[in-house]
Amino acid sequence: MKARVDAGSDAAMIGAWDATRNDQPLGPSDEPASVLETDAADGHVFVLNTGADGGGKIDVYVDEAIPPDAAKTLRAVPGSFLVLVPSGRLMVGGGEDYRSGEPSQTSDKSVVNVPPGDYELRCYAPNDPEREPGSEAELRKRVGADEVAYYDRINNIGCLGGVAMLALFPILLFPFGVLIALIVTGIAFLGFFPLRQLVLKRNERYQRLDQIIPTYRLANEDPYLVFELRRVESRSGLQGGTATL
Repeated sequence: MKARVDAGSDAAMIGAWDATRNDQPLGPSDEPASVLETDAADGHVFVLNTGADGGGKIDVYVDEAIPPDAAKTLRAVPGSFLVLVPSGRLMVGGGEDYRSGEPSQTSDKSVVNVPPGDYELRCYAPNDPEREPGSEAELRKRVGADEVAYYDRINNIGCLGGVAMLALFPILLFPFGVLIALIVTGIAFLGFFPLRQLVLKRNERYQRLDQIIPTYRLANEDPYLVFELRRVESRSGLQGGTATL
């Protein structure tokens, strides 16, 4: 089974834990870092320290091997970890939400339904996060390479246009002063994007591509992380813990 979760963190850590652990929120005297470390060691939560805030799509494979085409783009994060999921509801998201009474990064959409039990978890990250997504080649086949290039070019021109409006400020500053330069730049910048949208609405070619390309890219973008879980009958030789990306 494969599932995809959109996960992020403002504390540079992505976690996986049984959703019912949040039924036991931390008390005022609990030290979150200490509780997290203890519970991770006991297999109640796995935490990956990512080194930076943010996130993205996380693919979760349960009792299923990662396909070879996907596996060749990934590198393993060292270690395998025990994760207990007695309820069958695996929460994947910002580790700061673990046992939180007021989660900020996770919701019901962060839950992956799995067979209840004990799991061995392995984590993988992209070899090259900056590489072109593999889905782009398929997108070019579907709509045409020229069409994709045209769509991206129009969007890039739009971004450059917005930057150009901001460049008006230093140009107008010395001849007209701060107030006039600020007013004109503000009007130009704020007016540029609605005007651009109005023009693009009359561009049938762009509108047709806009109905296809963004949706396809969002659905097929490369994962930020991959979790591979394998259900185990025995906890022997396994222990919980944390890892660092």
